[in-house]
Amino acid sequence: MADPNSIAVISLGSQRVSGAFFGKTSGGDLILKRYEIVELDGDPSVDASRLPQLKLALQELVAKVKIKGQKTWCAVPGHPVFSRFVKLPPVQGDKLSQIVEFEARQNVPWQLDEVSWDYEVVSKSELGEIEVVLAAMKCEPLNEMHEEVASCGVNVVGMDVGPLALYNSFRYSYPDVDEPALIVDMGARSTNLVFVEGDRFFTRNLLVGGAAVTNAIAKEFSIPFAEAERQKRAQGFVALGGAVEDHPDEGVNAMSKVMRNSMTRLHAEIMRTITFYRSQQGGSAPKRVFLAGGGSGAGYIAEFFAEKLKLPVEIYNGLRGVQTDRGVSADAAQADAPAIGELVGLALRGMGSCPCEIELVPGKLASARDAARRAPSLILAGICVMGALAASIFWFKSASAVVEKRAAALQAESGQLNGLANQIRQLDARQEDLRGRSAQLEQAVTDRSWWAHLLNDLNQQFDNDLIWLPVIEVLKDGKPITKALWGGDENNSGSAAASSTANAKTGAPAAPVYTLRLQGLYRKNDKGEQKVVYDFAAKLAKLEAFNAPDFEAKRDTYVKVDSGVDEVRYAYHFEIKMPLRNPLQFQ
Repeated sequence: MADPNSIAVISLGSQRVSGAFFGKTSGGDLILKRYEIVELDGDPSVDASRLPQLKLALQELVAKVKIKGQKTWCAVPGHPVFSRFVKLPPVQGDKLSQIVEFEARQNVPWQLDEVSWDYEVVSKSELGEIEVVLAAMKCEPLNEMHEEVASCGVNVVGMDVGPLALYNSFRYSYPDVDEPALIVDMGARSTNLVFVEGDRFFTRNLLVGGAAVTNAIAKEFSIPFAEAERQKRAQGFVALGGAVEDHPDEGVNAMSKVMRNSMTRLHAEIMRTITFYRSQQGGSAPKRVFLAGGGSGAGYIAEFFAEKLKLPVEIYNGLRGVQTDRGVSADAAQADAPAIGELVGLALRGMGSCPCEIELVPGKLASARDAARRAPSLILAGICVMGALAASIFWFKSASAVVEKRAAALQAESGQLNGLANQIRQLDARQEDLRGRSAQLEQAVTDRSWWAHLLNDLNQQFDNDLIWLPVIEVLKDGKPITKALWGGDENNSGSAAASSTANAKTGAPAAPVYTLRLQGLYRKNDKGEQKVVYDFAAKLAKLEAFNAPDFEAKRDTYVKVDSGVDEVRYAYHFEIKMPLRNPLQFQ
């Protein structure tokens, strides 16, 4: 049985997947019981290999943290999430949702039925103006992330957004900071900026991260991405400006300058965002800067930003307000504290209220919640059904005696009806016998006109005097069913013999195949010689009496015609064999 005072959390980063299991003291403090960080191989900006690597990393993480089957909150990274801060006029609470949905349709760059979206009230001015933050993510990638986590046996109960989880963590871990602050969360694929000013906050995602630094190193030294990442973590640092002695190793010194150039680009983006926050959002300039995320571990990075921003810069401690269990290494936890902030924010979501409670709900999770909401009604309906069933059972028992008495009377009556049924069955058998005899007579009457109709249809196909038919006969399995007018037909006899041999081999009687053979002559003409015969045969193939749908493809199978190249002959022989569709039952 799950402990209500514990929660599992997973952060789905671009280059690392982290997870933890938290508990809660009676005083409301969080306790970190265990945590793990699993790295993903490859360039995080390449989406093609993202999901397979994510699945393997999640399986390893779930096994290490031992959270299979636990209720778990997850955080998606900031770069696939669209966020927008919108100011609304003073409205009543009932109309706020309608106005926010209208703003969402205007601002979200996708159709609302293609995304999962939510909003949170950020602040209210003295004049009643309301500022809200919109967060939206396309359903397809959100559902894919949820499915990968759920496939590892984790019971996902909610999906948060990484930068907002970090904001909740900051409010919990740094309650003493009352001046405007900026959190720079440096991830692999992007960097999240979180401005905190009292109860108000603002976020912005910058597509500059650790992977950009690694790619710059790989390009500079012409080495693979994996090797560049290994060297960056092993001996990389951000070169300091001014008169600073260079590193004795030329390679390390060159790499530090590459890292400084990349960080300079990030600094420029941060300054533009600060300007935008102050001019467009009416915010104040930050007084303190906190570096969080995996990128905050680079050497001299705090000094670099302190030099550039002219502000006090410190490394974010995500475990500042969190107790650690005895099974957790204190030194390792403090080393990873800058990257654990999102996990702490997720734990707060799972155990109580938070300043920001935006949630992106995947399709399956929404269906499960809908089913849970319906459960009380379904249970009540089940109770009603069971009550009705009990009443029905009581009624049936009370009526049992009446039914048995009536059954005895019906049984006596059934004996009489059975006698009548036997007489009816005899009459039915007699009627069926008579029906069979009459069917034979009806068929005979119908067949009387079959040849007349067929010969009439044949006659209708003549549109010139170039063709005449001396012989028309029926073949059964390739053999004439009447004696030949002259001589024998060795070919047909051989065909019939082959058919009989085939039937003997299979051991199963085959239905006879009836064919109408037309032997005739055509005289020399200027319409294409044999073409008059082929045209005549093509018209025959379309008649209802014949079954030759593939005539054009197998014309030479149905028609054999002599070539009219002998100048002394008046006419030339041809033969047409057409399978009959529903012939008479020839004997």
